Amino acid sequence: MNLTCDFTEHMSKHDSQQNSGVSMQVFRYNFTDSVIDELTAFAKLHEHDSRLDFKDAWKTWMAQNKLLIDQETNRLVQAGFTGDVVDKMYKSVRYYFRKKSLVPTVQPPRKTYDSFYRPLLFAIDEQIRTQIHANIIKIKTEVEPLAISIISPADGFTHFCDKHPSLIAEAIRNTTVVEHDCDSSPPHPIHRDMIVSFMNKLKKTYKNRFYNIKVSLSKIIAT
Repeated sequence: MNLTCDFTEHMSKHDSQQNSGVSMQVFRYNFTDSVIDELTAFAKLHEHDSRLDFKDAWKTWMAQNKLLIDQETNRLVQAGFTGDVVDKMYKSVRYYFRKKSLVPTVQPPRKTYDSFYRPLLFAIDEQIRTQIHANIIKIKTEVEPLAISIISPADGFTHFCDKHPSLIAEAIRNTTVVEHDCDSSPPHPIHRDMIVSFMNKLKKTYKNRFYNIKVSLSKIIAT
């Protein structure tokens, strides 16, 4: 069975080298926790208002919280957000926070997974750092030039799969052997469903490690 050809059909489309002054491109622009608290409080207070009453209350809230709105607008603009911050706030309180339950949900026990093939993890971490470093662009600002890495997790994963097909195939074979060693049944043939399951798990693992390395890089920059 040609593992390399099979698993590539299921690939999705798509701490640099501690290069100080390099930041990661933001793909989601979230409000700060303090702003979320204020928006949630407003949304729940006016949860059952009519549409017109809700809009009137929102206008009053904006007037009373102008400083908070200006500070959050400046922060998001500096982070690269180009949309309407006030409109983003209104849609959040109207369509999300107003309907969100404040009762914490009980999380089901997390599923435990077998350890990944170690050589594959080492290759993932090295490739992520290399891709972050290789996709840096310089942006002029009023203060000083800013270096931003524009690689996304999805693009990084696609590049990884293109570059390491043999290693991924080896990891799939290794996973099959490990599963067989854990029971007394005959060896399981490597079938398409097994490859799809492995690639889904690999994609999730890659994105988690990408995020962790990005966070580590941000902490280095902050210091």
